[in-house]
Amino acid sequence: MIPESDTYNFAYLDEQTKRMIRRGLLKAVSVPGLQIPFGGREMPLPYGWGTGGIQVTAAVIGEDDCLKVIDQGAD
Repeated sequence: MIPESDTYNFAYLDEQTKRMIRRGLLKAVSVPGLQIPFGGREMPLPYGWGTGGIQVTAAVIGEDDCLKVIDQGAD
């Protein structure tokens, strides 16, 4: 039987995207004041939504966590 952690892909991101997020986080943490823009293929969000924050949040949440996204309806 395969452990559930091996079959579950956190935030449904592929390994390449997770690697890009990790590299962006390392740059942001190690260089004070550096802003890292990030938007991924899996979450095509428009500008102004804080795509970097949503991507990082989705990448670090676990199976038992809940991510709530509120649409303000400004279409």
